[in-house]
Amino acid sequence: MNFKGYDLALITDEKERLYFLGFHSTAGYVMIAPDKTVFAVDNRYFHAAEMALKPKGITVVSCPDDTALKNLCEDRGVKTIAVDYTKITVSEMERLKALGYNYVDCSSEIAEIMAIKTQTELKYLAKACDIAEKAWKATLPFIKAGVTEREVANELEYNFKKFGASGTSFDTIVAFGKNAAVPHHETGETKLKDNECVLMDFGCLYKGYCSDMTRTMFYGKPTKEFLKAYDAVLTAHEKAALEIREGMTGKEADAVARNVLKDMGYGEYFTHSLGHGIGVNIHEFPTLSPKSEWVIKNNMVFSNEPGVYLNGKFGIRLEDSAYLSDGKYKTFMKDDKSLIVLNGGKARKRKTTHLKQQ
Repeated sequence: MNFKGYDLALITDEKERLYFLGFHSTAGYVMIAPDKTVFAVDNRYFHAAEMALKPKGITVVSCPDDTALKNLCEDRGVKTIAVDYTKITVSEMERLKALGYNYVDCSSEIAEIMAIKTQTELKYLAKACDIAEKAWKATLPFIKAGVTEREVANELEYNFKKFGASGTSFDTIVAFGKNAAVPHHETGETKLKDNECVLMDFGCLYKGYCSDMTRTMFYGKPTKEFLKAYDAVLTAHEKAALEIREGMTGKEADAVARNVLKDMGYGEYFTHSLGHGIGVNIHEFPTLSPKSEWVIKNNMVFSNEPGVYLNGKFGIRLEDSAYLSDGKYKTFMKDDKSLIVLNGGKARKRKTTHLKQQ
């Protein structure tokens, strides 16, 4: 990996270390020079790191302090070091300044590098999404009147592990009824009642890569008000899938879904952005928001998650993890997102008219 224009880039963030090395550790730092990458870590990880990284041409040194950094800088006459200012802590920066080097911010360059996924990354992301979708489907029979939000979340996360995930990519959200009107509701002890919506926002990790998926179901008999809102969110989601293309800015992509909801009478109830980038971080670039100037490119991975939230009643969000291939939107998920109506452990799909992807 070559950071053009920098003699040396220093990577301290755990997720960024994973990205640049393909090896996970909770400690250590990476030094990236134009012709050499060095991973300095303590003895807890040294031997495992050496076995994993030596075949890739990455040098691993056992060094829990800044000695490796100072040695490399002295050997190469490095005076200025590139650092991600958005990730490094104040205490880390103060310690580095004491070493006597100059520092520049390379956060935007790192964001741009990480936004374009390799084929291996896309494979890992696809697997994470496949596990998430399978785990969700396996959880549906568990959802019955009287079960708590936390119990449903626990069942889902058990299924993650059963299907091969290493953990969750963020705190699972399960929201019943009016709780679903809070986009980032904190999963709790609320029990499911008849004739309530069930919103689940969840994701899991595979090889360090995240999935992100939201589905909204209904337990019992859905009201006309709910069905109308659901169809609006589904239409917005599918319109975005049809029209998002390479070369669009994030705000142009966001506007596709936002305009649908506005035209259908729900504009004021869509209270967050359409999407965010997904990779080793659950939120990274690009951003699909009303003010985003990020240009969407092939092999970028992002969420498509329009929503409608009616306080005191219900909330609806439909989210896929998606990517661009050959200039067009592709989703990692396989279900058609027709409304699932739950009843006593059984699930049936309500027929819905869908827009068709071109």
